[in-house]
Amino acid sequence: MVGQDPQDDTRESLLSSATEAFAEKGFSGARVGEIAAKANANKAMIYYHFRSKEGLYKAVLLRHIGGIHRKIGAATAAEKDPVRRLRRIYHGLGGAFQAQPALPFMMLREILAGGANMDAEVAGAFKGVLDLVRAAVQEGVAVSRMRRVNPVFVHFMMIAPLIIFNVSRPFRDRLLPVAAPSVDPITPEAFTAQLEDALARLVAPDPVHSAKTKRRTR
Repeated sequence: MVGQDPQDDTRESLLSSATEAFAEKGFSGARVGEIAAKANANKAMIYYHFRSKEGLYKAVLLRHIGGIHRKIGAATAAEKDPVRRLRRIYHGLGGAFQAQPALPFMMLREILAGGANMDAEVAGAFKGVLDLVRAAVQEGVAVSRMRRVNPVFVHFMMIAPLIIFNVSRPFRDRLLPVAAPSVDPITPEAFTAQLEDALARLVAPDPVHSAKTKRRTR
């Protein structure tokens, strides 16, 4: 790009290289020398831009997670119906995982590491998405569009299969032709839509509670 600062180019190259390395090998397995070499940069540039390997990892996570929170927040802000808004949150996450395939791998590795490399700022970025879920659930309960359900449970119920689906493609590509040769491959869009349908059933108002509420409001 004309006028682009070479230092900015180097930083972007390091972030891209680090994203691939952390997704493939995790924080412990990734090597700063390999990350720098793939970015055609000197290893010292990692410490110049990010101070440490931990700083580089944090920058990678914040870049991805923070971006998703902002995009989903903007995409769902105008939706008045809390159930549709909740579905759109996970529709957006499914799309984000497809657009940023390294992210679910990094998330799974961080989960398996017990969050050992995740500081308060990164945790806050994850919290941003959960806050969107919590707000939709609380509103849905308040207007009797949802049953009382723990929003953290809702989030884990949805985010876990999205992560597993996106990291398991090589496994599925080897397993399904042998184990289920007559079954058509599952597309990411179909998988996310099925999850959204399951979500709608999970949060649907309890029929007995809804009937009592209607009687009280007559």
